[in-house]
Amino acid sequence: MISLTDPDDPDQVSGMPHRVASSLRARGVRVTPIVTDRPGPEPRLARAYRRRVPPRCKGVVDDLFPSRTAGVLHRRARSLAASVTAQLESHARGDTGRPDLLFGVCIATALAELATDLPIVYFSDAASPIINATYPAFAARGRAFLDARVEIERAALARVSRAAFASARARDSAVGDLGLRADLATVIPMGANVTPHDPEGIRAPATPPTARDCRLLIVAADPVRKRVDLAVRAAESLRRAGIDATLSVIGPGTRLARRSHAVDFCRPLRLSDPADAAVHTGLLHACHLQLLPSVGEAFGIAPTESAHHARPAIVSDAGGLPSVVRHDDTGIVIPVAEPHQTWADAIAALVRDPERYRRYSANALAHARVEFTWSAWGARMVSLMHETLGADRPARVTPTRTAG
Repeated sequence: MISLTDPDDPDQVSGMPHRVASSLRARGVRVTPIVTDRPGPEPRLARAYRRRVPPRCKGVVDDLFPSRTAGVLHRRARSLAASVTAQLESHARGDTGRPDLLFGVCIATALAELATDLPIVYFSDAASPIINATYPAFAARGRAFLDARVEIERAALARVSRAAFASARARDSAVGDLGLRADLATVIPMGANVTPHDPEGIRAPATPPTARDCRLLIVAADPVRKRVDLAVRAAESLRRAGIDATLSVIGPGTRLARRSHAVDFCRPLRLSDPADAAVHTGLLHACHLQLLPSVGEAFGIAPTESAHHARPAIVSDAGGLPSVVRHDDTGIVIPVAEPHQTWADAIAALVRDPERYRRYSANALAHARVEFTWSAWGARMVSLMHETLGADRPARVTPTRTAG
């Protein structure tokens, strides 16, 4: 398993590599991690630039020095490929031996320049054209940076034997925008990271919200992209309309969230910490609705977690969210351009229509138990791996050198 971070560390990359590796191991797959190396020790100035310079300023630099910008990304691709190659050779000489196939999560940069005759199964929750257009940290970057990201992912997908994506929107972008063969692409939804300790104890439908008790939840490690302030304003609007709404915010929050009387602020939580995980589970069980008004969202794990607690979600139509929440079935999907009042009106409509809320609640729980579990993800992924191993192995690929 190729990974940019240690898949045995549950705190890396929102826990996704860890969950993926654990799911495969639970299915009897022997997972040998190949953790890619950085191109070398990062100079202090480069580290400060990466961490502290705002994306908009980086975009100016990208446009001023396009060749340098693209060159940095392509050099990283070559370095990561060399790291993977060296580790594969080391494993082949050691006790681990030659693997049956290579697998990785969001590893386009490591694959773009990799030469191997091993089958490659690729999984991702997004595609670079979607991320480039909808994530503020990327959308503000210069054209050379964005084009290089697309070029690298296109080269990576040209090398895969099979590719799975967490949502239909990501799969369609990989096929339509990045040239992946449609017959090699499939959809395998991810599982929820926070699930009830006693699933059988969860009863659907949940108790509907009322004008006197309307509890909302938003989980937002990135409060700008996930638009915490829009959720806060929606809760405040509900209070002005006579609905006693309280919004719990998990994450760093915003200045508005900390000052609002409609907000019950919660610090950021680490799911690897049992105490934090218990707090998170408690908030999911206590809320009536989860909100996720993101401007950009690769998949949307948070609504799957509330669904496992029989709590429906109201989400934007960004990224994979419309495949996580089925509109007017397991929740409500609102166009991303709509203002906070539209969100407040949607919540108020559910307060006035408890039967519709009950229908959403029951459907959300049933859908989550079938689609959004890591056990289901593992079963589908292992099946895809067996299909890959049963197919003819591709000829050795010699990567075409890219600029930079």
